[in-house]
Amino acid sequence: MTVGVIGCYGTVGRALVRRLREPLRLGGRDLTRIRKLARPGDEAVEVDIDDAAGTAKFCAGCDVVVNCAGPSARIGDTVARAALKAGAHYVDVAGDQLDHSRLTALAGGRAAVLAAGMMPGLSALLPRALAGGVDRPSRLVAHVGGLDRFTRAASLDYIASLHGEHATPLAAWRGHQPIRGALHPAERVALPRFPGRVSAYPYLSRETERLARALELAEIEWWGVFDGERTLRALSGARGEEPGRAAEALELAARLDALGRRPYFQLVFDLDGRVLFVRADDSYELTAVLAATATRAVAAGRVPAGAHDASDVLAPAGVLRDLRDDPAVEVAEPSRAPVEEGVL
Repeated sequence: MTVGVIGCYGTVGRALVRRLREPLRLGGRDLTRIRKLARPGDEAVEVDIDDAAGTAKFCAGCDVVVNCAGPSARIGDTVARAALKAGAHYVDVAGDQLDHSRLTALAGGRAAVLAAGMMPGLSALLPRALAGGVDRPSRLVAHVGGLDRFTRAASLDYIASLHGEHATPLAAWRGHQPIRGALHPAERVALPRFPGRVSAYPYLSRETERLARALELAEIEWWGVFDGERTLRALSGARGEEPGRAAEALELAARLDALGRRPYFQLVFDLDGRVLFVRADDSYELTAVLAATATRAVAAGRVPAGAHDASDVLAPAGVLRDLRDDPAVEVAEPSRAPVEEGVL
């Protein structure tokens, strides 16, 4: 089996390559950087996704193509269409905005797994895993973030994810429906499992709304957590700002907040008092774990033909097991949450 990885030397791409054992076809614009990453038996290929013919040539002969390049909003379905037309399965660490029906029409007997990253992806699969141990779950509180790095592509995608059709800032899910303006950003608050005081930004994504309906939850509060005040302020000021400028400000703010400190990223889910905790050095490691899981699943024929979000076709318990087995990830099994006063 041959797995092609486009965007292989980016932050997510490098983390994914470490987790794949199959012979890899490694692709990107800089052949020198690809060759430094390649292992014995891997193939280094220069490819520019703006070049349709070159992208098609890269995908030809691959059993699975994984897209780790970004920003997702700019790439769209360029790589997905090339992979499926070449007869390969497709995995995208982002791609939640892609037209499922259009890709399904191209897929034939192949599978396309989209939104196979930390968020969207793990952000829905982990609450589903936690709900497996709860009878008729009712209320979910999520705190996701930490002291993370923002690449330019990640900044652009994050800004896009909080606006427009992807999410509603400051909203919550209450009474089985979305409520705008229900919550407000908070600075210097104490949160369970987070060191010191942090800042938190509430929002309701479309993925979270789908999760609420699937699990029949009455309430959800979803908070992006930032261990530093600059990042929250940059994010709060991004509304109405030109996306490129907002992404640049977010990237710089995160870098300044992290000066002299060790980065970390964690997901803390509290479902009716049962808590699941997952932590890694950064969000890109977590994205790579799920991308590797999705790659193995499509290669083994465990995903039906057509285009699907990862959270709809990957087994939550299996994803949690893969996280638990990964040496770069810390997982605390679901437990009862201690009662703490003065926290969100």
